[in-house]
Amino acid sequence: MDIPTGYEDLFEDATLAFLALATVRASGEPVVVPVWFVADDDGLLFTTEADSYKARDIRARPHVAGVVMAEGEHKRYVSVRGIASEIVDPKSDGIDPVKLYRRIVQRYEGKDSVESLTDPVFRLIPQRMAGYDYRELDY
Repeated sequence: MDIPTGYEDLFEDATLAFLALATVRASGEPVVVPVWFVADDDGLLFTTEADSYKARDIRARPHVAGVVMAEGEHKRYVSVRGIASEIVDPKSDGIDPVKLYRRIVQRYEGKDSVESLTDPVFRLIPQRMAGYDYRELDY
């Protein structure tokens, strides 16, 4: 994954950063939801309930967009556009779903007491990423 220079911290587990993920409903209506995620070499990994709107939207229309920004910092962010897909067999992809979910929960809640995961795993593979920093602008 080609993270813009100077924005790598937003994708590190030590930074409390969120992905505001935009998907498109069957009606053509866009929807944006906050997503807990972690990064790997290929993209952004996240989980969601199997029958959630987000999961159904991605399965039907995998082109997504989003913004990654640290908690409380709206003037510095990375815009992401790409393809999201469900990882049907995470273990064959080298992903232990329980370890992944523990990593996500540790990042956002500071604990890793997860014993199991029944939700599917998704990966957003960025096709275009751009960093923006407006902290120095006076408005």
